Amino acid sequence: MDSVLLVSHSKKITDGLKEMIEEMIGEESKVPLHSLGGTEDGRLGTDAMKILSCIESSASSENIYIFCDIGSAILSAETAIDMTSEELQKKIILTDCPLVEGAFAAAVQLSIGQSKELVLQELNHL
Repeated sequence: MDSVLLVSHSKKITDGLKEMIEEMIGEESKVPLHSLGGTEDGRLGTDAMKILSCIESSASSENIYIFCDIGSAILSAETAIDMTSEELQKKIILTDCPLVEGAFAAAVQLSIGQSKELVLQELNHL
């Protein structure tokens, strides 16, 4: 099982993206999707501690794919990754692709059992 973390400055964006992907792959899919948009108090922004908590709760995943929108979302994800154990860091893939297209493509590929290598190959074409 692989997990997909959606990181944006807006909770509406990550909630909407999660809903769109679940509509395509099914809510009961074996691909856990996590909406990590906005700050804990509901403002626009990103929260490294919220990302860290989600990474740690996804520790049983074989791979943890993180998709970000812009700037500080990437910095917050990198900060969270830096705060995890070396063992957990080996499972994390901080993607370098568009948030919506990348997360959608990866989740669909993962839902049909594609390997990490094939998922990354797909993401490289975006």
